[in-house]
Amino acid sequence: MKPKVQTTTLVYSGFFELHQDLLEREDGVTHPFTKLILGTNAVVVLAQTKEGRFILNREYRHSPGVTLLGPPGGRLEKDEDPILGGQREFHEETGYWSDDILLIGSSYPFPGICDQKIFYLWAKNAYKRGDQKLDEFEFIETELKTEQEMRDEILLNGSHIDGNLCTALWYKDQFCYNQSPS
Repeated sequence: MKPKVQTTTLVYSGFFELHQDLLEREDGVTHPFTKLILGTNAVVVLAQTKEGRFILNREYRHSPGVTLLGPPGGRLEKDEDPILGGQREFHEETGYWSDDILLIGSSYPFPGICDQKIFYLWAKNAYKRGDQKLDEFEFIETELKTEQEMRDEILLNGSHIDGNLCTALWYKDQFCYNQSPS
């Protein structure tokens, strides 16, 4: 069952929009619902060098106020192809490039409040192709880690990990498992 939207009020408009909807069930009961409209999807790139090292970012994120270890990625342009957008974001944030990049999954990370869908890519055989081209308020240091180093840091109690890294690894593991010969 899908509730009826009685009214929608625009609360804020800027980098995103914040809406307040008044929802109504079939029995007439109403409930206010706040939703965040980002208006664009995003992409996350789990990348490995030819030597098998993962290319990760340590990025300051102001909302939690900490620096997180995570995969490169960012917002897609309106109607931008996820693979092309992923290559763009990957190169801008790390200076690396991959011609061997695959879409391995997608999900809605915050469906209770937000409309954004994230596409997860796996980039193999990545190589250094230039310098980072960061936005003015992006604070990113790129690191190369072995799979064991990365997984050890994820499991370290109190470490600051971007949840997108865990989701990307899960999709990669599922993709590799399903590609294995039976």
